[in-house]
Amino acid sequence: MNKKEKSFNGDLQFAEESSILPGKSSDCYKLLIVDDENEVHVMTKLVLSDYEYQGMGLEFLSAFSGEEAKAMIKKDPGIACILLDVVMETEDAGLEVAKFIRETENNQKIRIILRTGQPGKAPEKKIILNYDINDYKEKTELTTQKLFTTVTTALRSYSHLTELEEKTKEIESKNLRLNEEIARRIVAESNLTKYNRSLEKMIQIKSARLEKALITLETQEIEFLQARKVVMVSDISSASLATLHESGNQVMSNLNTIDNYRQEITLLLEKYQVLQEIINSRKKMDEVQEPVVKTIQEINHHKTRMDLENILKVYPEIIEDSARGIEQISQAVSDMRLIIESGQEPARKTDVNLIIEDVLKEMKNSFDTKVEVQMNLGEVPEISLPETGFKTAVTAVIKNGFQAMETRGIISVSTRYQDREIIIGVSDVGCGILPEHLPHVFKPYFTGEKKNSKGLGLSLARHIILNCNGDIDITSTPREGTSVVLRLKTDRSRKNSEPPQGL
Repeated sequence: MNKKEKSFNGDLQFAEESSILPGKSSDCYKLLIVDDENEVHVMTKLVLSDYEYQGMGLEFLSAFSGEEAKAMIKKDPGIACILLDVVMETEDAGLEVAKFIRETENNQKIRIILRTGQPGKAPEKKIILNYDINDYKEKTELTTQKLFTTVTTALRSYSHLTELEEKTKEIESKNLRLNEEIARRIVAESNLTKYNRSLEKMIQIKSARLEKALITLETQEIEFLQARKVVMVSDISSASLATLHESGNQVMSNLNTIDNYRQEITLLLEKYQVLQEIINSRKKMDEVQEPVVKTIQEINHHKTRMDLENILKVYPEIIEDSARGIEQISQAVSDMRLIIESGQEPARKTDVNLIIEDVLKEMKNSFDTKVEVQMNLGEVPEISLPETGFKTAVTAVIKNGFQAMETRGIISVSTRYQDREIIIGVSDVGCGILPEHLPHVFKPYFTGEKKNSKGLGLSLARHIILNCNGDIDITSTPREGTSVVLRLKTDRSRKNSEPPQGL
């Protein structure tokens, strides 16, 4: 920029200046010129017409009195700098504007530069001490270069204040969010503490109930003391113990009855023995007739009293009933052994698809039904499993599907690998499960409407799958079919070889 510099009260000459002022733009600093002399406005705009700071020009605003300046400042708080004359409509009109900006509008960012042509009426020292202004210049000293420097200094200070204000707001916003997060965490920790206390109390109550139940169980089932650990680890053991208790009472009652019969029959046999001895000791009939007749009478009386015919009829039934009770006890013990041993088998790398193919082949040969088997076995990775136990679980699930179809139907078996899980689906188009029976299908010995079924298969399957760190789910619609889904996690957190800790 090639300009000739003079003071504002002298003649100014400029070379190669554009007469066109910059248009209003959002990329400009707003500069308010407050002076009652129009020439000052014109000269200031000409001098600063091509001014640029930090890539931004100036947008000029003009006010010719203190009151007009106040109105503009009130309307537009985004003004960056104000060139403010002191003496206008009154001798201290400019000072009133400065006071209005700082005290009434509480605007601390706008940079105030006082310009006066009458320094005697507004002494610099007094003004600097009594008013919050940023610069003080006499019009006679404010050359083009000094005006450029003064405005640049003011805008630099305004930019710093703006950045500081933005950062302050950002910090306040972050502090607010932080305080809200702290408050939420305090509430969450308080709720968690209450929940933990409630959970501890619930655990104590349930532990006390469990301890009382175990003591009662030990008292009632002393002969099955060795099965106590099994009772604690699975629902099926509890159901088996109930069967043992009932069968034991049944056998004990039968044994008491048999003992009574034994005493009666023994007495009868003793009478016959007496009769035999009498006959053998007397050689003549007339000598044995009276004792024999008496003994025979006693025998007939005893036979009538003990109801020998009924004993001979009931005795085989009691023996059969006792044998059945002993068989139930043996089966219950076998069930408990099965559930315990199912969790003790060591794990090894297993091909799930091969096991499913073997089970389907065995099922197809075992059931005399026209069942169509549809297989859709996808590519799945090998997984560490107790192979025999897993095969038992899959067999129980697929067998359940075969049993659901009386004569003919379709069984679909599929496998796929998804989200680090091997998913096995078994579906049938059989009779389905009633809604009221569905919540109980995994309970030991629940048979629903099935005939000739012990009701242990799905319960055992669930126990094995859970011990394989998996899950099992079943859905069904009556007269339409049933769908069972097995999920096995491939990234297991527990070693398969560890013994089960409970269902």
